Amino acid sequence: MDPRHLMQLAVILDKGSITAAAQQLLLTQPTLTRNMTTLEMQAGAQLFSRSRFGVRSTPLGEGLARIGRSLARQMQAANEAVARHRLGIHTQLRLGAGPLIGMALVPGLSERVLRDHPNLALSVTTSRPSALMEQLIDGDLDVIIAPAVFAQVPPGIDRQRLCEDVISVFCGPGHPLAQVRNPSAEELSDSEWMNVGTTSPFQNSELELLRRSGIRRTRTQFATVGDAVILLQVLMRGRHLAVLPRMPLRLMAQTYPFIELAIPAGPTQRDLYIWSRSELRAEPGLCALAGIAHELVAPHEGPLGLQSTLT
Repeated sequence: MDPRHLMQLAVILDKGSITAAAQQLLLTQPTLTRNMTTLEMQAGAQLFSRSRFGVRSTPLGEGLARIGRSLARQMQAANEAVARHRLGIHTQLRLGAGPLIGMALVPGLSERVLRDHPNLALSVTTSRPSALMEQLIDGDLDVIIAPAVFAQVPPGIDRQRLCEDVISVFCGPGHPLAQVRNPSAEELSDSEWMNVGTTSPFQNSELELLRRSGIRRTRTQFATVGDAVILLQVLMRGRHLAVLPRMPLRLMAQTYPFIELAIPAGPTQRDLYIWSRSELRAEPGLCALAGIAHELVAPHEGPLGLQSTLT
């Protein structure tokens, strides 16, 4: 198979139209159609179906398109590596982090890493931990800072604990429950909630935390996906409750003085880890990043019990 055809297939499925894909790829539509016919002959199966609404992938087509997207990213990375070399930058480290820990830790972390390694380029991706882990396994990221996603460490991946952490319930200092010593499950259930990182009301660990505390109803009219700034700004207004990790909020406590509520079941432990590709184990930039990350979070570590404030 021609790798270019796989990359072209990915663009077709992403655009949902051969015409739109041809325009982006600067190819004529007959040429692109002919390339896809060749690819289907080589695959021995249909890769997508056509209708007046556009194209729809088959399972095989989507699988090949994923390979095509990976090839496109690798080609882009190769071009970027050449460009960096011309500028005297010889190494790139691709870092992934969730929105909250990214906002709380990565600015200071990246500043120190780049200061100590002037020939290093650092790129940062923020997303959900599960999505970041997939990119790490696929080779599209070199290191991520995230809680545990899998029960076992995937092959070819190293893991070291960055710090102990918990998820708990937080609110802004102006929220009605901020001054309540031990809010009941009923008071928590009657409150308005918000969250980050998913379009559903809460992810599994968050839901389990609430259920253990007897919180059965979570009225969630507002959710942010893949964003930390909007989440924090809205939460500070004092209308909502949210289930969040404690460490990122400790790192930002001077700017965002949130209140951790004493929920009936207490917080749930969910530690933060540094995950990296095994072949980079001795890479100086990665070693420096891990060491500096530990230095930055260490002053904020403490007992995992309730913290009424984060300062």
